[in-house]
Amino acid sequence: MRYFVVFTVLLFALAALLRVDFFFTIFYLFIGVYLFSRLWSRRMLKNIRVTRQAPERAFLGEQISVALTIQNRSRLPVPWLTLSETFSAALSSPPFFRQVISLGSRDTHHLSYTVHARQRGYFQLGPLQLETGDLLGINRRLHSQVDPNPLIVYPKIVPISKLSLPTHSPQVILPTPVPLFQDTSRMTGVKQYVAGDNPRHIHWPATARQAQVLVKQFDTAIARDNAIFLNFNRDDYGRTGQASIATEMAVVAAASLANHMAVVEALPVGLYAWGSDPLTGSEQLFRLAPERGRGHLMQILEILARVETVAGIDFSGWAWQQALHLAWGTTVIIITSTESEALVRLCLLLKKSGLRVAVALIQPIPYNYPLTQKLPALNIPTTVIERERDLEVCIPNVR
Repeated sequence: MRYFVVFTVLLFALAALLRVDFFFTIFYLFIGVYLFSRLWSRRMLKNIRVTRQAPERAFLGEQISVALTIQNRSRLPVPWLTLSETFSAALSSPPFFRQVISLGSRDTHHLSYTVHARQRGYFQLGPLQLETGDLLGINRRLHSQVDPNPLIVYPKIVPISKLSLPTHSPQVILPTPVPLFQDTSRMTGVKQYVAGDNPRHIHWPATARQAQVLVKQFDTAIARDNAIFLNFNRDDYGRTGQASIATEMAVVAAASLANHMAVVEALPVGLYAWGSDPLTGSEQLFRLAPERGRGHLMQILEILARVETVAGIDFSGWAWQQALHLAWGTTVIIITSTESEALVRLCLLLKKSGLRVAVALIQPIPYNYPLTQKLPALNIPTTVIERERDLEVCIPNVR
């Protein structure tokens, strides 16, 4: 641009000095090209529309296909357009996608690239930077940006062949998720009769009004709830390098246990964790009360995908405060790193409150942790998880 201005000034001075019509014609031509190029460039970028199609959620190990659609809504062609998309290095290496294209009048161009869900977490695809200019390079380049798309990668889930957890509920001996006891004094509604329903629970007035057999529904008297308490205080997991390995294994343990209880055993499961949320950029308490269903499980997995470690958090303190709101007989599964006096006191308080407690200690090798001693002596089932395959071993029940 600077050389163009110098050239046009010299050309005008030469035309004015020599008074040659040809030089004036060249000067006007260059001015016209400059104005036309400037207008053309601005209209080009203004009429370019870009859409990005990508999944918002993925499981660890999946390949994620991202599709870009670039549309020129103007009658003016686009000589060149540079697209530069950036994302986390955890998704691809190098962490960017770059392409140069040209678009004809009202033309549409399709691009795609693939990233890999190699690490759980909350990521962003983008932003996408657009850069274009006139064909002669006279005007400065014009830039635009397309907002990023969020991407949540769920943690790894290890299949658990068997899980035996302590519980007050007699349902533990039954292979069915149907409640064993119902409180017949607390009717919650009616439903259509199906084979297997107790004929004594037929609601005769409602049956007569609806002209179909309806049975009463009652509130359950005993619920086998499960609550996972995840300690994400990095200070409790040792040095920095050691903590990152252990905390990731803790997330895998929490996700695997939640998946097994929700899908295999069809039991209510909840999650409690204090950590940093990259979505909000702040520390917070993640709290999901025990519920059944795959939809609730996906909420748990989404939290486990996003949560990041924090420092200086009193795990035993906030865990006790949250446990006060749990129903009697709930099984509390504590996932932490090492046995400590604070952890032992917490487990004793939970047992005295009518809750059942199991502890999973994340101790990845080759790091050597003090072996657990007090928890088993207090009749608190404890398992040490050194590798992912240790998750397949059931947590021993209380005798």
